[in-house]
Amino acid sequence: MSDPLSAELAALTCDLIRFESIAERPDQLAAVIDYVANYVAALPGVTIERSVAHDKPTLVVTLREGRAPALMLNGHLDVVVARQNQFTPELRGERIYGRGAQDMKGSCAVMLRLIRDLAALPTPPDVGFQFVSDEEIGGAHGTGRLLAEGWRCGFMLCLEPTDLDVLYEHKGAMWIEVRLNGQAAHGSRPWEGRNPVQALTQGLLALEQHYPSPTSEVWRTTITPTRIRVGGASRNQVPAEASLTLDIRHVSQDRPEQLLAAVQTCFPNGEVVVASTGPVLYTDPEHPQVRQLAALITKRLGRVPRFYREHFSTDARYYTNAGIPAVCLGPVGAGLHSDDEWVSVASLVDLYHILREYMHML
Repeated sequence: MSDPLSAELAALTCDLIRFESIAERPDQLAAVIDYVANYVAALPGVTIERSVAHDKPTLVVTLREGRAPALMLNGHLDVVVARQNQFTPELRGERIYGRGAQDMKGSCAVMLRLIRDLAALPTPPDVGFQFVSDEEIGGAHGTGRLLAEGWRCGFMLCLEPTDLDVLYEHKGAMWIEVRLNGQAAHGSRPWEGRNPVQALTQGLLALEQHYPSPTSEVWRTTITPTRIRVGGASRNQVPAEASLTLDIRHVSQDRPEQLLAAVQTCFPNGEVVVASTGPVLYTDPEHPQVRQLAALITKRLGRVPRFYREHFSTDARYYTNAGIPAVCLGPVGAGLHSDDEWVSVASLVDLYHILREYMHML
């Protein structure tokens, strides 16, 4: 690539992709954070804070003193599991293919270059950069922990891939475990036992009546059975137990406690346990910072960005849950979590310029 900025963003992205930074490889999570730390270590005037919890390291870089910059950029360096060859990046034209190219090592490359260029200014803007390593498993020990430890900001940008549009809202999430006890018996004599599979089936039918599975995209709460486990030791035995995992994605109008009660109603004899939860994300699209950002996107791309909402979760939710406005803005790409994940280098350049101009307006 002839353009130096494109070339470096591509090189940085490829370097980051080479780390197999999955949750099951704490050594690689530490190594990719080492890479970031080494990149910024010699830069003038930056403050670097590194920490780790539950084998999930984080690194925060600020251009001024303090723990509450006007703007915080957030990127995650962990990725989902992939085939080994996906950790060998491949540049095809202006696309980079590999695990995490789109989600979101390309964005982290943009963050690194921004730190380098902004640190060289006589008066750097009041910006912070968070690099975390557990977003794909919920973010509690990364972004969530950093907020709990006192990090704040005036406005937060999570650089998740958005095709350079603005994600201002997403659903909250709950994962619920339902456990049903039965009584084991010989499969030929079911009257001597109590089959929990029957109670599980009845509960699922009741749940489907209250929260029917959509057949097309719709903005409402969904409750999806994702895993069923039956405790029968053999095929000719009435099982003594059964359990079910529910993946719940809820709109803001449906409160977690209401959803928990609804599930308990459908499984009256079951033990219903909340495994984990995550709040909704919502920032008013008319917020002044959001409108300012949108104007810069229009200026750079020659089009008005789309404002949209999503069904999945991001780490931006931690900020809005703490009363801090936050949206997602990231590069163009496709194949999220797939075998053909890619990111557009041209969009990384666009993202860099949009963010840099925005920072100069702080």
